[in-house]
Amino acid sequence: MSPLRLADCHLHFEGSLPVETLEALARRASHRFANRAVFEAERTSVRDREGFLALYREVSSLFRSPADYGEAARAVARSVAAGGAAYAEIYVSPEIPTRFGLDAKACLAEIDRGFRDAESEGAARCRILLDAVRQWGPESAERVLDLHEKTRLPSVVGFGLGGDERAIPAAAFAGVYLRARALGLRTSVHAGEWDGVDSLREALDLLRPDRVDHGIAAAENPRLLERLAEESTALWVAPTSNVGTGAIDRLEDHPLPRLLDAGV
Repeated sequence: MSPLRLADCHLHFEGSLPVETLEALARRASHRFANRAVFEAERTSVRDREGFLALYREVSSLFRSPADYGEAARAVARSVAAGGAAYAEIYVSPEIPTRFGLDAKACLAEIDRGFRDAESEGAARCRILLDAVRQWGPESAERVLDLHEKTRLPSVVGFGLGGDERAIPAAAFAGVYLRARALGLRTSVHAGEWDGVDSLREALDLLRPDRVDHGIAAAENPRLLERLAEESTALWVAPTSNVGTGAIDRLEDHPLPRLLDAGV
């Protein structure tokens, strides 16, 4: 029997940095996270959505050049392999480096090159899901797709919507998703983690994603569970993340067993 091959299809680039890489970036940026104890204290103190997003922004600020992104991409691919996965799809938000004064095209190219170089050296095969940050609006999402049209990088396989799912209704992004599919990208959407059943249903109705990231609110609604199962819409659930961001109080309370029992 061949060994089990694992895949991790719900990772975010800046949130997947090995701690050694984070420390190296922090040292070059003269940032307080160069002290691992400081970072660990900050990380373990996160208890809610606002704290999680604030920490994510601070980690994202450590990148000071496109080369930093390439270095991090190789480290992430090696870390994924060390964790036992042969394949990963990783959300990359091109608008993040833009907001820190970097060239998004150059940073994305470095990530693509870093993933492919690491794969050739035996690390996990990593692919890019272009991520639009919801709270930055549909215009920002359109710029992400503009960048894809210009670059068509080999590692890019899909498009999704992350960030604060309570910020802007899914309806505002319906045209963006139509365009993403027309460009040949598979689609996903973050929904039903911090917001409820209605927002998840809206995302399914108006964005028609191939899959949903999180989606745990579906456990509260039998009809929605039936729909997900009938339409074979997969949920990429992240239980420990849900606890870490305060979406679920305790791992023992996570609705994953109910989702599986419903055939989702």
